[in-house]
Amino acid sequence: MSPDLSSSLFVWLNGDILPLHEARISPLDRGFLYGDGLFETMRGQDGRILYLTEHLERLHRSVKELRIPPVPSIDWRDCLGDLLRRNDLELGAVAVKIIVTRGTDPTLGLPEYGEATVCMTARRYHPPSTEAYWNGWKLHVFNGGFAPPLGKYKTLNYLYYLAARQVALDSGGDEALILDTMGNVADTAAGSLMVKINGQWLRPASPQRLQGITVELVAELFKKEGGKVHKQPLTMDDLLSAETVWVLNSLMGVMPVNSIEDLSLPALNSEEAVRVREVLFENGS
Repeated sequence: MSPDLSSSLFVWLNGDILPLHEARISPLDRGFLYGDGLFETMRGQDGRILYLTEHLERLHRSVKELRIPPVPSIDWRDCLGDLLRRNDLELGAVAVKIIVTRGTDPTLGLPEYGEATVCMTARRYHPPSTEAYWNGWKLHVFNGGFAPPLGKYKTLNYLYYLAARQVALDSGGDEALILDTMGNVADTAAGSLMVKINGQWLRPASPQRLQGITVELVAELFKKEGGKVHKQPLTMDDLLSAETVWVLNSLMGVMPVNSIEDLSLPALNSEEAVRVREVLFENGS
């Protein structure tokens, strides 16, 4: 029998760092009952939390828009640093997550009064292999329903994306391509998209597309280097005519796509993806 890893892991919960097996939330917490909450997943690298400020800005903006009770004043960087130390995760790559729920208010709708539940976790992160980065992923188009109305938020109601990813895996793909209610391209199950068509980098402009941190950072990087990433609605025909497609998220950085369904893409731009990843992971603070 494998050892109980929970006995050696620590989480930050409502102001305290606790062994995982001692951490408790109420069965009436709305995050548990309804997925009524938000999360941010960040990469830690050798003790640094990459782009913490950008993630917190998105979190606080979403908290306000969804009327979740304000998050208490927290020294996030110090608390996360303590959490990494307690879990012996100060070296290498780490996945760090902040979770905020509406708490236990029983009122129907979106009550904005009460006390939010705040939790932080950290675990060792194993990035894709060098071979996977170099050879790229295969995307499978998810036809089991469109991106949810709240797709622009990182909500805990995440089952749609998990189901889409599983369909992709069962179909021999690596990731699911998500369409919006207009049939245009939105995101992937766990990442944002950038595509290169006729030499021009583009990203989807969909109302159900998450405002991804990594794709925004790459767009800013290209702008500083004299390029530009345009935002516009993208159809499946646009995507299938692309030279290059990248999937981006905070943990893995940039993953080239080698094919969509059975259509191979002309160029992975793997060398450029390597360069962009290195810049992202070196410059984040």
